[in-house]
Amino acid sequence: MKALYVFGNEHLQEDAMARKVAELLRGKVNIVHCRSPDDLLEADESVITILDVVKGAEKVMVITDVSRLKTGNMMSLHDFDLGFFLNLMQQLGQGKTIKIIGIPAEGNPERIAKEVERWL
Repeated sequence: MKALYVFGNEHLQEDAMARKVAELLRGKVNIVHCRSPDDLLEADESVITILDVVKGAEKVMVITDVSRLKTGNMMSLHDFDLGFFLNLMQQLGQGKTIKIIGIPAEGNPERIAKEVERWL
């Protein structure tokens, strides 16, 4: 079963949506809750699929160009440490493709989960 690496903090309203959505996807993907970006070092998939909240997002988006994460005016991942870490992984030639499914911080978790499922 495909793995989905989920970031976010269930105790912070503005950062909890990814974990809520992930619970709705249980059984369709292997949910891996990540507390730190270095949890991704254990990923053995050639394509690492990440679910996280994107600041200012109004709809679900897919980010495949990790270099965009470090440019504040283009888009900013809620957790800047994750963006930095992903850029570093690519610069070090980890040989992995990164796909981030970015979701809004607010909205209907069921509706968002259906949109996310299309990108898995």
